[in-house]
Amino acid sequence: MGNRECIITHRQWWTRTNPHPLVGLFAPVPVPFGGLDIDVPPDQIVARKRRNAEALACVPGNKLAVATVNFSTAFVPSLAGAGFAYDAHTSWALPVASRIQDVKVMAFDPRHLRFEAYLRRLEPLLAAWSWETFLPGLADYLGPLDILAGMLGPEALAVAMLDEPAWVRDRARAAADMLRAMLDYELNLHRQAGLTDGVTDVFATWLPGRGVRFSEDVSSLVGERHFRELFVEADAAAIAGLDSVFLHMHSVALPCLPAILEMPNLGAIELSNDPNGPPLDVLIAAGQRIQAAGKPFQLSNWNHPLTEAEIRRALERLDPRGLCITLQAASLAHARELFDSVHPV
Repeated sequence: MGNRECIITHRQWWTRTNPHPLVGLFAPVPVPFGGLDIDVPPDQIVARKRRNAEALACVPGNKLAVATVNFSTAFVPSLAGAGFAYDAHTSWALPVASRIQDVKVMAFDPRHLRFEAYLRRLEPLLAAWSWETFLPGLADYLGPLDILAGMLGPEALAVAMLDEPAWVRDRARAAADMLRAMLDYELNLHRQAGLTDGVTDVFATWLPGRGVRFSEDVSSLVGERHFRELFVEADAAAIAGLDSVFLHMHSVALPCLPAILEMPNLGAIELSNDPNGPPLDVLIAAGQRIQAAGKPFQLSNWNHPLTEAEIRRALERLDPRGLCITLQAASLAHARELFDSVHPV
């Protein structure tokens, strides 16, 4: 399925008018150029991303063919002031303070050396994209909670949430301002490159208009009360006025779901299963709650592949309208079988 056809189904998903669930499939297909792009020469980016898109074109599903500049999850916190380290496969943030009072969230600066390095690799993709090859995707955006966790470390942040909630709330709002400024800057670049009706990202979902998919992974370590009191306002400030907002969270963060559902302007939610639970029935119930709130829902199967019986159970209990499910396949043939079973012609 080409990018134009995929976008039609994604628009239906956003309006919850899709007749069948959308399907994303992970199959063991060799990708020529994996890992981070930090040390990849800018003049090699387009050829590498085009080769990757060609290799993955054989995998069935409803996801877009997307090319992003992969600086991984420490990129956004580093622009806010966190330390930055990386290897060939991922990056990680290094805390720069031990107390929340000492956290200084930097305003977004497009002249930041790491952002300039990102731009030198993004600009060739923005110049070379086409509907037939790949769409350029946004950076891997993190929410204010994840940004603060990168700057302070999750343990020190947990202590601060208990002892200094006003400071945490203040720094979270500063992180939201930095995040939104960076997002607006990048959205304008994609618009100027011809993506005037929407954008996409590393998760290969179409975001109509001006949109973003962002992660709050550290919500897995935060209770509902603290998330509502300290981070909902900041998250809402970061996404205010956008046309399509997609939040990625993990299943162990389900205690935060009631507060997340209260977040103004939040469009869709992705819930990714975790190796140690909770069980599928709990995830299905959470998905039903998300759908009852009128939001599109993506059930992602990153860990512990679902059995055929579990897939059937999820599909029977969840409304296909506004549902996307991502699955792990053991082979390319298995991927085709899964796609045909979930998304009949």
